[in-house]
Amino acid sequence: MSRTKSILMISVLFSAFLVACGSVANGPASGTPLPEATEPPTLVAPEELEEPAEDDGSDAIIAVVVPYLAQELGVAEDKIKATEIVEAEFSDSCLGLGGPAESCLQAVTPGWLILADVDGTSYEVHTDATGEQIRIGPTLPAESDVPAPSDTAAAAAQEFLATQLDVALGDVQVMSVQAMEFSDSCLGFGGPDESCLQAITPGWIVILDVGGKTYEAHTDETGQVVRLAPSM
Repeated sequence: MSRTKSILMISVLFSAFLVACGSVANGPASGTPLPEATEPPTLVAPEELEEPAEDDGSDAIIAVVVPYLAQELGVAEDKIKATEIVEAEFSDSCLGLGGPAESCLQAVTPGWLILADVDGTSYEVHTDATGEQIRIGPTLPAESDVPAPSDTAAAAAQEFLATQLDVALGDVQVMSVQAMEFSDSCLGFGGPDESCLQAITPGWIVILDVGGKTYEAHTDETGQVVRLAPSM
């Protein structure tokens, strides 16, 4: 009888062992939530990362120039707007804006060229590389006030002819202006005793009228040199 009980006890224990092993193999019991799977982090390629904008130093220069202009011109800082700023190399230590009585070291000086608008008036400002030296150039004319090269040449020829004929400027009428490349520095009207450089010289042919009589004038590109042809 004791042997039979022993065998029965062993059978019960073995059955319990099999049930326990089955529970482990089949995972958690039904109804127990499984942990949610987490997505792996998204990797970003190095070239896709935004790099901060490089500071070239221009903002620091403007921060110095605006208060300086405001003080020199007697205006509020909010009236000043820097429209352009570029790095530049000036030909001397006076940043290209030395006065007639000023001694400037003739050496290339790196710095900045700033165009600033002050209540509609444009100023050209030069600074050294650090903004410690600041010089203000003459005011720049508005774009609409700058005459075309042909207009400058025509006005120069008109004034020259009026002086030569001793007539009023209003009596000299400009008929036409044409761009030309002359074969020498005398604009094609050199005299027999004159030495003219044989080089292509750009300029203008200006046809003028005074009281019904036509005149031909030649000027250089800027209108600084004017020569008059024999009357036509």
